[in-house]
Amino acid sequence: MPPSPRPLRSSAHSACTRPAACGVLCMALAWIAACGGEAPRGAPPELPGVAAGEDEWFWRDVLAAALPGEAPSRAADQAGELPSARSDAFARLRVDRDPAALTSLMAGLRDPVIGVACTAARDLGLLGQHAAIPRLIKGLGPHPVDYDVPIELRAAEAAALARLGNPAGVPLILDLLAEGTELEVDPAARQWSATTRMVFIQELALDGLLALAGTDFEFNPNAPIPQRTAALVRARAWWDEQRIALWAATSPLEDPGLVARARLLVAHMDAYQLRQIDGARHTLAHLGPGVLPFLREGLDAGNDYVRHHCLEVMERLTAFCDEKVRGRLAIVASGPLLDETGTNIAVQAARVCGAAGVADMLVLALDRRLEAEVQVAVVDALGQTGRAAALDALRPWSSARDPVATPPDLRAATECALLRLDPERSPDAFLDLLVSDDPNLVFPAVERLIALTGGDGGLDPMSPVATRQLLLDDIRRMLTRR
Repeated sequence: MPPSPRPLRSSAHSACTRPAACGVLCMALAWIAACGGEAPRGAPPELPGVAAGEDEWFWRDVLAAALPGEAPSRAADQAGELPSARSDAFARLRVDRDPAALTSLMAGLRDPVIGVACTAARDLGLLGQHAAIPRLIKGLGPHPVDYDVPIELRAAEAAALARLGNPAGVPLILDLLAEGTELEVDPAARQWSATTRMVFIQELALDGLLALAGTDFEFNPNAPIPQRTAALVRARAWWDEQRIALWAATSPLEDPGLVARARLLVAHMDAYQLRQIDGARHTLAHLGPGVLPFLREGLDAGNDYVRHHCLEVMERLTAFCDEKVRGRLAIVASGPLLDETGTNIAVQAARVCGAAGVADMLVLALDRRLEAEVQVAVVDALGQTGRAAALDALRPWSSARDPVATPPDLRAATECALLRLDPERSPDAFLDLLVSDDPNLVFPAVERLIALTGGDGGLDPMSPVATRQLLLDDIRRMLTRR
């Protein structure tokens, strides 16, 4: 969690010094005004079912609980019935459009019999109430799921989300369909234990693919491996092509129950336990671009923990947005980036802009933010944008600095960013950092080598300089191939 903010420097440094600054700031203000509308205001209700001051609670229970105006669950009425009777009761609630169907089916996800819980997930998808989406998303992650959801249920929840128009479960669906094909997930990265029920699980997952894509791409769990592999290739190509459009279709968030639960997640991102914060960040990000107005509301809160975590969600959200929405995310983040008194929040705001691929506000921040931590984050983010404007700003800014007086982290960040932005740049200056006799230079350089190439080339920052020099040719090739 971020520590308490410290004061920003004097206002003498707050004036923008780059020629286009005023125009960019005016654009920012106009963009914020048109940033998708305001989220409904009002204080969020307390966490349902959680006693005041209680630290031990789970989002799975909070998101499934009845909020004001919702009928309470009747799942307990069938607790003593046979599993088949419980499944039939859930189906009747859904078919009859019973007011208690939503909360009863969400409670049914906790049924001790996996088959009954999977039936409840299926019926939630068929019920069509978007208020169930946060609870279903929480059932998928973050991995490892904090209450050990069986993979069968996670497949059913992913399919239910797809029926509700939310694609959060598609990556899991595709990974499940890959099992037993030539494209299966590395066992070390697999999010489930080996099971003999994979055909059943794949059938559950296929329902979600069919709901979103309108086809199962001729995937048959019992078909020979080459046929399943070919079908999976087609499904992955569809996902790669349609992913952003599918996420765009989730906006805006209008269902009252969904809105209330989104606000609960935002308001309680200052929770006591890290797993509760992780759960909120995961769930909010996977609500899709429509959650942005609620994150903006969180940024207006007086709680710095909530504000910091809202920016973390915004960084994750960039992966689900088109260029227009990524621009909106960067503009929203530009306020704390340029004017925030707390360095941790400004650092996270810079990361949002970098992930969004928007350089304008980062260019302004090069001159406006003088704190070492913020400058490092700004330079790293400029490199991440891949924009020509970032290179145009960073070259003269870097040339005007004395390398000896520049903090080691900032030197490493600058060399890495210039390499990212300029494909023709020689890596020699960056390689020199890796063989420096100053470990304060070597460690941040290795961190950025990993960010650039995905590996460290076997270089141990604590090994002798001569040993590190033997690896430079291989690392140079790594940088060339990136």
